[in-house]
Amino acid sequence: MKPKNLIFKILYFLSEWEACGIRPGKKAFWRKTLLLWLGSKIGKIFYIGKGFWIHYGYNLKIGERCSLGEFCRIMDHGKIWIGDDFTAATGLQINSGTHNLKTMEPVAVEIKIGDRVWCGANVTIVAGSSIGNDVVIGAGSLVKSDIPSGVLAAGVPAKIIRPLHRENYRDWETDRKSTRLNSSHS
Repeated sequence: MKPKNLIFKILYFLSEWEACGIRPGKKAFWRKTLLLWLGSKIGKIFYIGKGFWIHYGYNLKIGERCSLGEFCRIMDHGKIWIGDDFTAATGLQINSGTHNLKTMEPVAVEIKIGDRVWCGANVTIVAGSSIGNDVVIGAGSLVKSDIPSGVLAAGVPAKIIRPLHRENYRDWETDRKSTRLNSSHS
């Protein structure tokens, strides 16, 4: 066994062990160590639940105050950008890899996810998709194209259901002291 593989396995085991008992608002030392070791760029405050799996790691950038639920899968063949204040329920799948339909050669296509995006349970986001700011993606949806800012989208494939009117919302940044996610970091 190569030393690099052994280090990965140890870090992965420790981060999964830690995730079994940690909740949002607590520092995830081993999860952060694993992601940084893989080359990910991550915000200071984040949460990733148990059962997390990532393909490479170095193509992933996660913003501040992000939370990914249990059993999240990230196949980062190409760049994946996740903005600030992103929240995903259980079973999120993000895959920036696809194939050329004529040659069947693997292709990596970037995915961009904006700020203040909430994905319900079992959402899948595929290569070439982009999601704007202030978006809600309904549970079980497949995002395979661009979703503009300020909308609720759902379905297979995800389509705009209605606009979101969020003039008076408070994000985690503006209300740090009352936000459970940030309570241990104040």
